[in-house]
Amino acid sequence: MSSLSVAHRAALQAVVQAAPDAVLTQLRTAVPSLGGDKAAELTAMIVQEARDRARRDLAFAPLLPLFQPRADRTPALIFPPAVLARVWREARAGEEAFLGLLDGAGVGEGEWTLAADRLCARAAAVLRDRPRDVWPDDQWPRQTAGSAEAPAASPAELAGCFDLAPLARTAVARLSVWLERPDDNQLAGLRLLIQDCLAISPEGGRRMIDILFAHVADAERMLRIVTRTSRLADTEAILSHSEMGVFVERLLTSVQSRVQRIAACLSPRDRPDMTQAVEDATWCAGVLAEMDMTLMVRPDSPWGKTARMARVQMAGQLSGLMKSTSAAVHAALPMKRQVLTGRMTRLCPWLEAPAKGEPIEAAAALLSAVSGLRGAANTFGCEADRMALKTELTDYLSTWANEALDSIADGDVADPDQALRLVGTAARFLTLVEALEAARAVRRRAAAAEAARATTKATPGAPTSVTTGATTGATTGATTGASPGVV
Repeated sequence: MSSLSVAHRAALQAVVQAAPDAVLTQLRTAVPSLGGDKAAELTAMIVQEARDRARRDLAFAPLLPLFQPRADRTPALIFPPAVLARVWREARAGEEAFLGLLDGAGVGEGEWTLAADRLCARAAAVLRDRPRDVWPDDQWPRQTAGSAEAPAASPAELAGCFDLAPLARTAVARLSVWLERPDDNQLAGLRLLIQDCLAISPEGGRRMIDILFAHVADAERMLRIVTRTSRLADTEAILSHSEMGVFVERLLTSVQSRVQRIAACLSPRDRPDMTQAVEDATWCAGVLAEMDMTLMVRPDSPWGKTARMARVQMAGQLSGLMKSTSAAVHAALPMKRQVLTGRMTRLCPWLEAPAKGEPIEAAAALLSAVSGLRGAANTFGCEADRMALKTELTDYLSTWANEALDSIADGDVADPDQALRLVGTAARFLTLVEALEAARAVRRRAAAAEAARATTKATPGAPTSVTTGATTGATTGATTGASPGVV
């Protein structure tokens, strides 16, 4: 096969550069098997692109998380992903002599860190001198200032972050220590880091916290870093008037949005997936609990009022969720009145209720949500209500299942298979509500009832044989009496 033309090479180069990392890995495995000169040239492009990306990821490692949104959707400083590849291509131009130092670089400082810092400085210069060459036109920043909810992302902001890359490279390595229980020397190192960042730029301290924030999966843990940046940072009166206060405001903004989303999720008009509601409630509980431990907040301050309002709203929503759960279980496995004699009636399980469908699944989803809210209920003061609901449902479901099984054993059920399916639903609900002992007891009785029914179906001739014998004897006797002379 002939080699690629100039046009084909340019087109394939653009495709390879635009391919995501996962696709590039697949191409690197699949293309060589095609064979031929063209496949060999394409393979060389892919290998070169993979090596180039590895160098980029090493040189820009402290800033890489800033180019992808946070998994928990907390407001944070995020730059357009397309900028990363563009600014790297501009920064490496003319620096080919130093790129080889990034190949096979190990852990720790060395010559490769000098090359990486040089490339970061080049990236900062490109963003300041030629921002239009690397920043997408459709994502060019507006002229409005950034806010706690939507931090500003601009070429100047990204250039400032690249200025801090050499400091961030060592700070990220010490991040795990600062998030736990740092000693006095480690705390001094954190505070000196912030001072060094402020010496580079007035926004340096806040930018460094933004960089570290991008490396922390649990947003609430970042409060430990923010409140340790100075000796008085754990006091709201000081922190709220500093540039670090924006991180607390971002967390509180995210708490408010999640509380509103949970309220919409628990709307009685439709029953959505409860998994997201549980995750949001757990996240809010973690943030508010971390604030209580790390920050001295005045109840009458804006932060204190916001946190208190979120607690009140969440407590009300969780209480409503528990009431809805009780009602849903009673609707899925209802009781009906049965006449005993005369005007005497009693409540008994309704064994003709549907054994599958929306009521069953809605109740199961709510029970799973209540069980998953164990930690959040403690934070919002609803754990006593949750335990009371668990006790009430355990008694109701156990009684319902046992009475249903008694009716099956007594032969008072028109459709035993349907009744046993409902008993299985009751055992499932007991498992979801974490009443495991009661669930095992119900399942044992249900298994015994099923085995008894299987035995009865396997030997249906017992009652029939008695009837047949009686009929045969009667017939024989009648015949004998009709012709006694024969005997």
